Amino acid sequence: MAFIKVQKLVLSEDGNVVSGSAAVVDTVYDSSVKGRSRHRVRERLGKVISISDDRKCGIFLSPTRGLVEYDSEKDLFAEVGRDDRRIAGLELFPEPETHTVFGDSYLILSFMEKTGITALLRSVFTKDEDFQRVLAHICHTVAKDGSHISCDDFVSRSFLSYVVPDVPLHSLYSDTKYFSDLGRDSMKVSLMKGYVEMERSGNKDFGSGCYVDSTPLPNDIDIPISALCSHGTGGCEMQARLAVCLDSASGLPVWYSLFSGNIQDMSTLMDEIDDAETSVGVSIDDLVLDAGYITRELITAYNADDRFVSFTGRMPARKGFPFRTLYHRCGGSIHQAKYFFDRNGHTYFGRRFEDVLFGKRVYLYVYIDRDRALSLGRSYRQNNRDEYEALSDKEKNWMEVKNGYFVLVSNIDSTPAETLERYFGRMDIESFFKTSKEYLSLLPLSKWTRETIEGKLLNDIISTIVYLKIRKALSGTGLSMSKLFGRASSLMCTRKKDGTVIVEEANRQVKEIFKAAGIRIPSSLDLEEFEESFLLKPKKKNMK
Repeated sequence: MAFIKVQKLVLSEDGNVVSGSAAVVDTVYDSSVKGRSRHRVRERLGKVISISDDRKCGIFLSPTRGLVEYDSEKDLFAEVGRDDRRIAGLELFPEPETHTVFGDSYLILSFMEKTGITALLRSVFTKDEDFQRVLAHICHTVAKDGSHISCDDFVSRSFLSYVVPDVPLHSLYSDTKYFSDLGRDSMKVSLMKGYVEMERSGNKDFGSGCYVDSTPLPNDIDIPISALCSHGTGGCEMQARLAVCLDSASGLPVWYSLFSGNIQDMSTLMDEIDDAETSVGVSIDDLVLDAGYITRELITAYNADDRFVSFTGRMPARKGFPFRTLYHRCGGSIHQAKYFFDRNGHTYFGRRFEDVLFGKRVYLYVYIDRDRALSLGRSYRQNNRDEYEALSDKEKNWMEVKNGYFVLVSNIDSTPAETLERYFGRMDIESFFKTSKEYLSLLPLSKWTRETIEGKLLNDIISTIVYLKIRKALSGTGLSMSKLFGRASSLMCTRKKDGTVIVEEANRQVKEIFKAAGIRIPSSLDLEEFEESFLLKPKKKNMK
C-alpha cells in the first residue's frame, strides 16, 4: 500500500504550506527485516504546495510531473487546474520546467527502429493513434521489468508522452479496446508472419529449425481459458497453457498458441505445429515439454512422423513411468562425485540410462538438485521430527533427495549436463506472460474475454522479442536488465515551447550502455524530425 511521506513540513499561522517535501512510499514485504516489511520510495513528489490534514492527498510541484495532485488512497495522479481552491490566494508562480525520464524509452525506441521492428509495426498499425498506442504499451512492458507501474503512469513521466500525442494518457490504464483489437486472429498472423519475414531478410535460416516449449500460466483469477489441471506431479490448479514455438538458433518466439490447461495431448502439439507451418512458414523439429505432455501416446508416436525429430520432457510421477524406480536404480552412485556437475550456483547429480519405455528406445536422465534437496530436506526434518523418526531407513534416504529429484525423458543421446542445460536453458518467457494476470485484474469481470487475453499475449510476445534482442545486444555490459533500465532511466530531458527536447548530459554508466547498443545519445531533438524518422508521421514530400 502506498502512502505520502512528508518531510520538514512548515505551515503558516493560517495553515498554508510554507515549505516541505514529499514522496510516494510503498510498504513492501521483506522477510529479512523485523516485522517482515519495509518502506521503499517509489517516486519523489517534490515541494508540497497543499496537503490534506490526514496527509492522504495533496498538490505537489514534482520535478518530473510539474504541478500535480496525488491521492494515496486511490494511488492516482491528476492534473491541477489553476482555479483549484486549494491553491487559491497563493501567488502565481511560473510554470515549472518539467524534467522527464528520457533514457529508457529512447533506448527502446531507438533499438526497435534499428532492428526493423518499428517499420513492421507501422505496416500493420497504419493509423497514427493505433501505432502510437502500440509503441506506448511495448515500451512500458519492456521497461517496467516486473514493477507494478501502470502504462499511463509510465508514459506520463516519460519522453514517450511527447512521442504519443494522439493517445489520451488515461486510456492506457485499462486499454480494453487496444487488447481486444490486438486479440483478433488476423492481427496475430499479420504481426508474426511479418516478423518472421523481417528476420529472414537478414538471416535466411531463421525459423528453419524450431522447437515448441509449453508452459503453464497459473491464474489467481478466473479467466475464460482457464481449466483445472495437474502438472503430472500430483498438484492441481486452475491454469491456462501457452505453447510457444521458438527459433532453435536464437530462442526468439515465432509462433504461439493459448489453450486450456487441461488440454495436453498429441492433438494439441500437432495443431501447434500445423499452425506454425501454415501461418508463418516455420518448421518445428524439436519439442521441449513439461510433465503434462510426456504420455504413452507421445513416447510411442514421436518417431511416427518426420516432423518429430527430437523431444525432451520431464517425466511425470504417475503409473506406467519408472519415476521412483530410477532412483533405486541409481543406488549408491547418488553420492559419487563423478556424477556431479554445477549449473547456476547449484550442484546436481546427473546420470544417464538407455532404456525401453512403452516399446520405444529412449534416454532417461536422472537428476538431483543437491542444494535444493539438502535445504528442503533439513526443513522437513526440523518441522516434522516425529513423522521423520517413524520412517524406515529407506524412506529417510528418499526424503533426503525427494525435493531435488526429477527425471528427463528424451530421444537425444547426450550428457546429463547438456540435456539439463537444453531443458532449463530455454527462454524463460513464462514470467513475462504472467503479467497478463496483472492486466486482467484491472478489468471489470464482464471484460475478461478471450480476445483481451489473446491481445495481451500478443503484446507481450512482441515485447518479449524486443526485450530478448536488447538483452542479447547488451549482454557484454554484464548488467541485469533491471539494472540496465534503471541506469538508463536516470537520463532526463526537458521539452521547450518550440518543440525542442533538450537532453541532459549522460553519466559514464549511461554512455556505456548506449555505446554497447550502438545508439548515439543526442544533446537535443527536434520532435517533428524525430517523429518522421521513427515513422510516427509520413515524411513530407518535397514541393517544387
